Amino acid sequence: MKRLFQFLIGLIVLFIFSYYAAGFYVAYQILKIDHSCGLHEGSLPNKWSTSIDAHQYKNISQKTLRENFPFKDYFLNDWQDVYFVSRDKDIKLNGWLFNYFPKRPIIIVTHGINPNGKCKSESNLVASLLVKKNFNVLTIDLRNYGQSDKVTSFEDLGLKSYNDILGAFDFLKKIGFKDNQIGLHGISLGASTSIFAAYNEPEILATWADSSLAEFDMILKDEIARYGLSIEFGPAVSLAGKILTGIDPTSLSPALKLSSTQSYFFTHGDSDTRVLTRHFDYFKEYTSKNNINAEFWLVEESDHLDGMLKYTDEYAERMEIFFNSKLK
Repeated sequence: MKRLFQFLIGLIVLFIFSYYAAGFYVAYQILKIDHSCGLHEGSLPNKWSTSIDAHQYKNISQKTLRENFPFKDYFLNDWQDVYFVSRDKDIKLNGWLFNYFPKRPIIIVTHGINPNGKCKSESNLVASLLVKKNFNVLTIDLRNYGQSDKVTSFEDLGLKSYNDILGAFDFLKKIGFKDNQIGLHGISLGASTSIFAAYNEPEILATWADSSLAEFDMILKDEIARYGLSIEFGPAVSLAGKILTGIDPTSLSPALKLSSTQSYFFTHGDSDTRVLTRHFDYFKEYTSKNNINAEFWLVEESDHLDGMLKYTDEYAERMEIFFNSKLK
């Protein structure tokens, strides 16, 4: 009987250890930051490519789309390398400023999760599309990315780095832009980070969110499934994430931070395998129920972030209409 009891105790301890070890592994894999821009490291507004990492896409249509995209048509040759501080004052940030059009609005473009940064093709393309529509642009590196300060080895999921977007907002006001001239464009995780920024700065009138996650429980389930685990491991992953980052990841629900006094545009690929379209549907239902001013574009036959590459002209025209209608 004693041996049986010891065996059962040992089995329980092993189970608990394995449970939390699995949670820690998944959280570490999700949150560990590669501070580089991957294969896009060293890219500039007049020297970037969609084809350089096309081979990394398992989806053939995504790979082909990036290999064949005429990226050179979207190079920009005139920009300023600028530095400013986050609203977390001890963090210095870097950006590329495209300040071409006096008295016209400016859009802050924020990249997604690592390896990433303003060097990536998505940020450079969005900047070019906006400039061609007579908008000024500031593309930024969030903390821990690119030329901005490195302050941690783990991703904060926008729950702290939204202050970096607000630092960019403050910088633009200092150089002459007015509150009602500054909009936000966020790419993937940068979209949820932009939503958090707008929530904490009511003067920001317009936010474009490309392929944003919507709600914590949904994205947790999606991410855990990518590692072959069920949602029962959610508490272990959440706890490990909190230990690694010092933030509470359960706060990662940008849909709950939408404001009825601000305007949003949500776009998402209808075949997105990275951030599933149920997040787009959640935003749509939530904004309708809560009387939030939001527009939606579900892009046909498109995976994650394909819309700007597959329907480039339409993407640019929709941004032009949205930002011109909301900014001064």
